[in-house]
Formats: sequence, structure tokens, C-alpha cells
Amino acid sequence: MVRYFSKYLPDLSLYLTGDFFMTTSAMTDKMLKNTDSTISTQTPTQIGSDTEAADERQQQLLHWLQQVFAGQDFKLDSLPGDASSRQYHRLQWLNQSDSDEAEHYIVMDSADEQQAMQQFINVTALMAPAINVPTLIAQDMEQGFLVLQDFGTVEFAHLLVGATPAQVDAYYQAAMQTLIALQQVPVETAKDKHQLPDYNEELLNREMDLFSDWFIPHIEVSLDASLWQTVKTTLINEILRQPQVVVHRDYHSRNLMQDQADHSRLGVIDFQDAVIGAYSYDLVSLVRDAYVDWPEVQISSWIKDFWQRQKNAELTTTDSAEQLENDVNVMGVQRHLKVLGIFIRLFERDGKSRYLADIPKVMSDLLFELDWLSKQGSEEIKQALIPFKQWMEETVLPAYQAKFVQQYI
Repeated sequence: MVRYFSKYLPDLSLYLTGDFFMTTSAMTDKMLKNTDSTISTQTPTQIGSDTEAADERQQQLLHWLQQVFAGQDFKLDSLPGDASSRQYHRLQWLNQSDSDEAEHYIVMDSADEQQAMQQFINVTALMAPAINVPTLIAQDMEQGFLVLQDFGTVEFAHLLVGATPAQVDAYYQAAMQTLIALQQVPVETAKDKHQLPDYNEELLNREMDLFSDWFIPHIEVSLDASLWQTVKTTLINEILRQPQVVVHRDYHSRNLMQDQADHSRLGVIDFQDAVIGAYSYDLVSLVRDAYVDWPEVQISSWIKDFWQRQKNAELTTTDSAEQLENDVNVMGVQRHLKVLGIFIRLFERDGKSRYLADIPKVMSDLLFELDWLSKQGSEEIKQALIPFKQWMEETVLPAYQAKFVQQYI
């Protein structure tokens, strides 16, 4: 994987060491090696924490799984956590080999996020007829346990490592076609039968405030309230005018998997926060991924390809690929403001430092989008974003660079 950074800031990943910066291949190695916490039905032991509460929870999970897979010996391997408080394990039957044909599943422990679990089940039912999402094997809503189909260990990001340009393009074309299939799900069905919420003004605003509430205090600068409100209002007005579709809301290289049962299909995970929102949201999540970077000329080409796929599928879209690119950049500003705030919140509140390594990429994407819209956006967008871009370059960037170099080397 090659990392490209814009002219606006240095590649600060060079300053980050240890868990702060990890290549995709290193991430793969860590995931595969992080299986030393194992439960076996033959010799039960703890999965992780030695605390009494954690041990009790682990025994509850083990007891439930013994009921689900009655008479079957199995082992559980703990998997690295994500940005949520959910815990994941890989279950494999012990009377089979470690080959790809061995029976194995993903176990989700969502004790503190049962509402999210219910939403996961709800959204699974909505998306399953359209795209490849994990099959639900067993569930216990009261205890917060799920057993799911296991797509395997190969993420979309892993496929890109060492791939030729032609292979990379083929992978992205497959991801875009999967996204087209998702956008073909009727909005009315998603709302009426599955109660998907709208990506409305309140939610868009609350997400952007993660930037002002977490990122800005972290780098110790001040943000003019009037300027900030103008930026948010202008972006929200533009976003709400875009065609509305079912939005995955985190459609990127770590939430797409190569299906071990059928390598020609991508498996889609982590979709429980789906909403009805702008048609550009999942596309910008994919092509300006926080974890994988490509030259802007390639991203522009993929945006044009996606517009053509929308037209071929007779989806509601804009009159031109150029307008879609504008909409992608507008949506990208909102998303990347949010992500900068989330990554700092994960660090400061939750103690998850690994996302700091991805902030330079997100910052670079945000600054590119601000620059593009300041030059090619509508007059309303220019009036709102040019002063904000200037403030970012003159105030935020120096403070951000100093903070990251000083604190994380």
C-alpha cells in the first residue's frame, strides 16, 4: 500500500511509532497473532480480563454456546476490538482441521449495546436480499450474544497489498457494484418495514460537532462560533438536497471482506448504524478511506465509474459525473470533520490510541475537499468554506502538527 499525502501537511505517520502506525500487512499479522486468548469446551479458560465480572461474562457466553452447539467441542479465539465496546470471537469446531473447510463462526458479545444488536439484526434482514451480509446462526437478545457466518480473515484492505493496478481497480469496481446493489434497496421499505432513521439535520450537525468538541480542544485552538455555524448550515443544506438512499454509514476497506466461501463476492459487515441519507456518503467513505490512500486522479476516475453504474442501474443520480464529484466532496467534508473528532474521542475517552496513526490521512482528505470546493463549488459553498479553509491552514495545521510531533514521538 502506498500512502499519498497532500501538499498541506507532512506525512506525520513518520513521527508515530509502535501501535500508532501500522501498515495493512502489519495489521494483518497482528490480527492473526492476537489469538492467544482461547476457550475450549474441553478445557475452559478465560478469554481476556482476569476481573471477576469479565470471568462471569465469559462463563455465560461459554454456557450459551455449549447449548447452541450441543455435543460439539469447539474453541474460541478472541479477535481485536473495534471502535465500539462489542467483543468478537472466532469459534471453530475441534473435530475438524484448520483448513478453510473447517466449520467456524463469528461470535458477537454485545452486553452493553443490546439496542445496537437489535438494530444489527433488523438491518441484516433489510440488506440480506440485496448484498452479502453475514447469516445469523443463533441469537440471545436478553444476554447480548450472536453467532454469525464467518467471512474469514481477509479484509478488502488486505487484498490491496501487493495488488497490481488492474487488480486494485477490479476490487474497487466490485465494491462499487456492491454499493449500487445496496442503493437499489427501496427507501420506502427501509423506512416502513425496518425503521431506518433519516440522516437528518440533527444527526449531521451532531456528528460535525465531534470536531469542535474533541479535535479542536485537543490541539488547543479556538473556533469562531459564527464561522463554524455557517460552515455546518451550508454543508447540511447541500447534503439534504442530494438523492436519498440506504446508507451503510461506514463503507470502507475494513468493513468489506473477501467471502471465504465465494471469493468472487465481497462480504459486508458493521452495518448496524445504517440510515437513509445522501447517495454520496458511502462512496466517499470507500474512495477516501481513512486507512487506504490513492491519488486524486484515481479517485476522480472511480467517481465517474460509479456515476455510470448508477445510470446503468437506473438509480436517481445527478445529470453529470462532475456534479457527483462535487457532492462527494461536500459529503466528504462532513464525514472527515466527524472522523477527526471520533479518533480523538477514542484516544482521550476510550484509551484507543491506534486511530491516531490514521489522522494525517483524514486531515489530508479534508483539506483537499476544502480546496476543491473553494475553487469549484457553488457560490454559497465558496462563501462558507473559503474562510474556514483559511482558518484551517493558518490556525489548525500549525497547532495540529506541533501537537502530534511533540506528543506522539
